[in-house]
Amino acid sequence: MKKFKKIYIEITNHCNLACSFCHLSQRPQAFMSPQTFNAVIRQLEGFTEHLYLHVLGEPLLHPDLAALLDLSHHQGLRVNLTTNGTLLGHCQAVLLGSAALRQVNISLHSFEEMAGEGLNSYLDEVLDFVRLARASAPLLINLRLWKLPPHPGSEEVEAHHRIIRRLETCFPQATPIRVERAAGQGITLAPGVFLSQAPQFTWPHASRQDFGDRGACRGLKDHLAILVDGTVVPCCLDAEADIPLGNILQTPLAQILSSPRATALSQGFSQRRLVEPLCRGCSFRQRF
Repeated sequence: MKKFKKIYIEITNHCNLACSFCHLSQRPQAFMSPQTFNAVIRQLEGFTEHLYLHVLGEPLLHPDLAALLDLSHHQGLRVNLTTNGTLLGHCQAVLLGSAALRQVNISLHSFEEMAGEGLNSYLDEVLDFVRLARASAPLLINLRLWKLPPHPGSEEVEAHHRIIRRLETCFPQATPIRVERAAGQGITLAPGVFLSQAPQFTWPHASRQDFGDRGACRGLKDHLAILVDGTVVPCCLDAEADIPLGNILQTPLAQILSSPRATALSQGFSQRRLVEPLCRGCSFRQRF
């Protein structure tokens, strides 16, 4: 049986923001019910020990988030969750009280373009949650700035620096924080609290470029993704299901992974050959 480092589950593709850097999906919006979620994760036994509750959407919007976390715990799964951070105060008790939750990734770049009290209030809520998490729960916190400004002097540069200055105030032991940082390298702000910075990337579905048929990806190697309707895709960036391998609600995962399309994709990656058009247009794979 193939063992994955992590499996993404999109528990919802609803979001309360409309960020310019995020993919605007044409798929119907939905919430995965606790019953469906349970049916999905029961199929994952032996395939992984770690869930990432994200592809698109804001997982903290899910009305049954506490139940999904409990089901994950009963199944022996550790959960990483990615959020834009706007609902951390509302979901604080659920998150800090979860035995399944391992890490919370907070996308600070969701609010980089905001000014004035909007940004200040947002950072207040995020940093209050970080403080409480450090004090009351063994949670890892990853603060993300994945939209490094491309042009000096732009509004994004000023917002980015404002966030950095606020982090330096809250974590003086990490001062000074360098703004320019290679993708994949993190800065430790405090025990269990990290900052990662990276330039913005284009979601491959929206890409109009062809980067050639040579390359590889971690899709189907260390992860795969399951969309809110149960569609299995090879990669966490296949947000529009351009490479549907099957539906886990209709076909066992082992059978999906042994399908001709999944096999051709995996074999292509092992030979540094890209067999799917989506992969040819993906710039993110160039980071590794």
